[in-house]
This record gives sequence, C-alpha cells and structure tokens, in this order.
Amino acid sequence: MTYVRAIDPVYTAALRFGIGALLATAYIVATGRWGNLAKAASDLGGLALLGATGIFGMGVLVFVSANYTTSINSSLILNSNAIFIAVFAVLAGERVPAVRAAGLLVGLGGCALIVMGSAPPQPLPAPDNVLGCVAAVGGAAFWAAYTVLGKPYVRRHGGPEVATGALIFGALMLVILAVLRKPLPALEWPEALASVYLGIIPTAVAMLVWYRALQLVDASVLGPTQYIAPVGSSLLGLWLLGERIGLWFLLGAAGILLGVYLATKPVTGPQGTGPGEP
Repeated sequence: MTYVRAIDPVYTAALRFGIGALLATAYIVATGRWGNLAKAASDLGGLALLGATGIFGMGVLVFVSANYTTSINSSLILNSNAIFIAVFAVLAGERVPAVRAAGLLVGLGGCALIVMGSAPPQPLPAPDNVLGCVAAVGGAAFWAAYTVLGKPYVRRHGGPEVATGALIFGALMLVILAVLRKPLPALEWPEALASVYLGIIPTAVAMLVWYRALQLVDASVLGPTQYIAPVGSSLLGLWLLGERIGLWFLLGAAGILLGVYLATKPVTGPQGTGPGEP
C-alpha cells in the first residue's frame, strides 16, 4: 500500500496497462493472430470505447480508490462488479434468472466474509473515504461496461484480439494523460517490480483470458467467477506467507462456491433459455 500511495494513480495505471499492452501484442504476434487483430481494427470506435472504459476508466479509478480508502473498502466494492455486470447484461438483452441473481448476492456475501475476516490491520488511515469508495464504485461500473459492451466484438473478432486492441487504446490514453499531468517520477525497484507483476498477471494474462471466456459464455455468467479471487488470494497467503485460515475464510469460501454455482448453472424453463444455455 505504501508504494501505491507514493505514486500518481494515472502514472501507476499507465505503467500497468502499458506493460500489459506490449505483452498482449507480443502474444498476438507470436501466435499468428496479427491478421485477426488487423480485422478487429475495422471496429475502431468499439475498440476505443472498450479501451476507455475497461482500461482507462477502470485503471485510473482502481488506483484512485487505493489511494483514498482502505484496502477492505476498495476490495469489497470492486468485488461487487459482478452485480453491475448482471444489471448491464439485462439492459443489453441477456436473461438473468432469479436463481442466478441470488447466486450473485450469496457470492458477494462470501467475498465480504473473507475480506473482512482476514484483512490485516490497515497501516494508513483513509485520507478521503468517500472519494475512495466512489472511485471503487466507478471502477466496478467501468469494468462491467467493458465486459458487457465487449460481448459482440469478442464473438465477431475473437477474445484475445479484442482484448489486445482495447489494451492498446486504453494504454495510449493513460500514457498521454500521465505525460501531460506532471514529469514522470523515477521508480524504486519495489515499485518497478510491482508494475511488472501488475502488467503481466492481472493485466496481460487476465484480460486475454477474460475476453476469451466471454466468447464462450454470457457476460452475466462470466461475472460471478471473479468471486473466486478472494479465495485464491487467501490460499496464496497461506502457501507463500504462512498466514492462517480461520472460520471466516471457510464460511466465506463456502458462500462463494455456492454463489458461483447458483449464478452459473444452466437454467431451463420460462426464466432460462433452455438446455443449451451457457
């Protein structure tokens, strides 16, 4: 948290998504998908919109939230983006049966149990809790828009290609804004390592996989899978840091697994689309 607060959030986001865009482009070239990416560029406006929402908007607001509120508040609100995805998906014409809506709420409750039950003491006070929470809500909403708006494009051009195009546009926006705002600061090695990690795992890898998955299932089905993240984080803490797993984790993990099951199970009958539904 100390290093995140020491760096301008726009600059931090520009580093993360700039690295991610370079790696995603390298992947597209290495796997012979360059022609597909060029075809996807025919939807230039769509790629720019996705870059503006899921990369530029979400990227800046996530780091603003980390700057101004506690990690507990930020994590809980950002985890709610599956709810936003479901709402936007309904507006876009997807059906979200009652059982899936219930699963979304159960899963979010499980996330809350894990985050609040296992969060370490907050070393720094929240400079502006309201601003930080509002930024987290905005980040969640932008990511939901990125997911729902991206559905027609990924099914037309391919998930990795569209994700890479969006990363390129979003990273360019962030880099331009970062340069215009102030002189770029020098990074200390922990900050540089953190930026590289953020650019590789939660950006290049995660965003390519996310849009690839969106090719296969509806946005309202894909969204709740993010609830698994707090479980994975706690298990990594157990493995790498020797942290303890307590009752809150077990209850939260059970809630998440139940919620994801309910939110992603095929539904038949008047509320569902039939046995072939993703």
